Amino acid sequence: MVSLVIILICAMGITGLLAYMNSQYTANELASQLQNEVSDRIEQHLDNYLELPHLINQLCLDSIKLGEINIHENNGLQRHFQELSYRYKSFESIYYANEREGNYSIISSVGALGIANGTDRFLGFSQEGTNYSFEEYLIDREGKILEKTYDIPHYDPRTRPWYTAAVQAGGPTWTPIYMWLEGVVGQDAVIPVYSDKKKLLGVLGTSLTLTGIGDFLQNLQISKNGQAFIIEKSGQIVASSTIKEPYARENGTLVRLFAHNSNDSIVSATSQYINRYVNDTKNITARQQFIFEIGGEKQLVQVTPYQDTYGLDWLIVVVIPESDFMEKINSNNQTTLLLIIVSIIGTIIICIHLARWITEPILSMNQSAKALSHGDWTSWQELDRHDELGELSHSFKNMADQLRDSFSSLKSSKEQYLNLFQSSADAILLFDGFSLININLAGEEMFGISGEETIGKDVRELFGNVGYGIGDMIDSSLHSQNNNGYIDQTLSRSTDGIEQFMNIRLTQVPGDDQILSLVHIRDITDQRRAILITAEQEALRESYAHVRMILQLLPDPTFVIDANGYVLFWNKAMEDITGQKSEEMIGKGDYAYGELLYQSKRPMLIDIALHQEIPHDHLYTNIEHSGDVLKASFWMEFSGKRRFFSIISARLHDMDGNVMGAIESMRDITSLKTAEEALFLSNKKLKLLSVITRHDIMNKVMISKAFLTLLEETEMNSAQIESIQAINRSMAAIEHFVAFTRTYQDLG
Repeated sequence: MVSLVIILICAMGITGLLAYMNSQYTANELASQLQNEVSDRIEQHLDNYLELPHLINQLCLDSIKLGEINIHENNGLQRHFQELSYRYKSFESIYYANEREGNYSIISSVGALGIANGTDRFLGFSQEGTNYSFEEYLIDREGKILEKTYDIPHYDPRTRPWYTAAVQAGGPTWTPIYMWLEGVVGQDAVIPVYSDKKKLLGVLGTSLTLTGIGDFLQNLQISKNGQAFIIEKSGQIVASSTIKEPYARENGTLVRLFAHNSNDSIVSATSQYINRYVNDTKNITARQQFIFEIGGEKQLVQVTPYQDTYGLDWLIVVVIPESDFMEKINSNNQTTLLLIIVSIIGTIIICIHLARWITEPILSMNQSAKALSHGDWTSWQELDRHDELGELSHSFKNMADQLRDSFSSLKSSKEQYLNLFQSSADAILLFDGFSLININLAGEEMFGISGEETIGKDVRELFGNVGYGIGDMIDSSLHSQNNNGYIDQTLSRSTDGIEQFMNIRLTQVPGDDQILSLVHIRDITDQRRAILITAEQEALRESYAHVRMILQLLPDPTFVIDANGYVLFWNKAMEDITGQKSEEMIGKGDYAYGELLYQSKRPMLIDIALHQEIPHDHLYTNIEHSGDVLKASFWMEFSGKRRFFSIISARLHDMDGNVMGAIESMRDITSLKTAEEALFLSNKKLKLLSVITRHDIMNKVMISKAFLTLLEETEMNSAQIESIQAINRSMAAIEHFVAFTRTYQDLG
């Protein structure tokens, strides 16, 4: 055994030496791979982060050229910017400035305090309505103004750095890094907007903050003490993994920091070495790696140029101390040494256990055989082996199991019966005649009694009306000639005011010298309740199907909404009048049905019936109220034709009186309305004709009466006087008739 231990120790020592030499080579390779991986991840992040603003600018420019948005219509422009701001959350703001008037509109996630929480949006604008002062407001998701947050008097966007940069470039470009009026430092992707005649119309811009790059670098896992930073070819810092804000603010002015003047010793020393190593950073056109020392410690540096098509020209610098990798190597060497020592100790322990593995089974079988000879059938321990000792142990174990099974089978059968009897979920009672001789736990729980109190008692003295019922079933079975069947009966009892239904089945079983009665009782209350509920639901579904069929066949357009305003039903007539199928409308809310009829999402009469607090004076000129029922009528235009509709709407209630929704039905009464208006016009003309006729008749009557008065002043015989009087009576009758026609006209 000693020689085996020596051989294992030598093998482990050689393995440890090879592992140490391999770790040195792997560490050098790992350092280079890590630098490449970090640089690639930074380049990938910059590509994704910096490409989006120019893509958004181009999308907006395409929408302007296609006429989808109007740069002179501020509301549409602002809504378009707001949707883009919520859809693409990695940029901070999107804006447009007009060259001619100097109008300016911006949607930003950075407010007056310069804090972006990712959810709030701010609307800013400068236009004639603000006297060309910039005003900023906090808005909600729908674009509604909530509160004013900031204002700047006499704001002209055409003087801002981003505007002048776009105009000078004449195409898409980046602005220099600058400080916003809110104090946030960022860089904007801008693009000028030209007319078809190449006339400058304005400038579109999308803003990014430097924190979007700095946060990525600070969260980037490099190594224990590794750093990464980005600088411009001029040496000014863009972002760093160790510097939160690589710039300063002095009297409201942005002061850019140069890397070689940084307070971070690694950044400063690395930048100074790069300047000395390459003379001019503009000569760096490919990825380079080099090593220098800071305080006697080697630093592994990789510089990667980063450029894009819009004018960016940066350098990505990754610095990793050599100690970060040597620490892992030393730790691995210590771990390897520890594993070798543990392996040697483990080898010695394994050899000891191997010797015991051979001798202990024999001792164990000897002890088990002695116990078996004394009648202990359970102490035998079978060996888990496949050699001769294992086969011998298995034979002894089989013999002990057979003996144990023979002695315990009878006891097991009795215990199994008792377990089945007591574990039954249904109540089981055993009777000798009418006397209870056994009851299980479920029976004790069902009747609230204990077996000790009831054993030996007459069933008719127990369980109330259920006991009498069981007694009648026992009596019937005892006098029945057919003792091979069973008796089944359903009884009920009231417990704490709740009716409980029980299915009772009695079966005769043979005993030693007598016939016993086995009673099986099951609580079927829940089953009966479920059957009743199912029947009620089926009846409700059938009623709903009838109502649905009636509504579907109604000739009047009809639809139903629930209490939350979502469409529940949309009949065939509604499909015909709106062109929207039922399956397209079911489940829609937010006044979608109003948009089909009124070309805007607005409340309808059904919504006013459901929520009578909704202001509706501007929606309907005259609404008739009759309890929960509302009526209205008005002209609407469909397919280029004006139609007059009579609309009725009412709330819908459930059986408890709770409001569950509302229904609205529309009837086209255009022909009736047209006839009514024609009748009104005819009546108006008739009244005018009647007035003119009465006036002419009265004029003629007055003239005739005047002539009669002159005749009465002359000398006349009696016949002439009588004729004059008859004429006066006729004139009076005509006046009375004319007065009657006026009264009749006033009555309508």
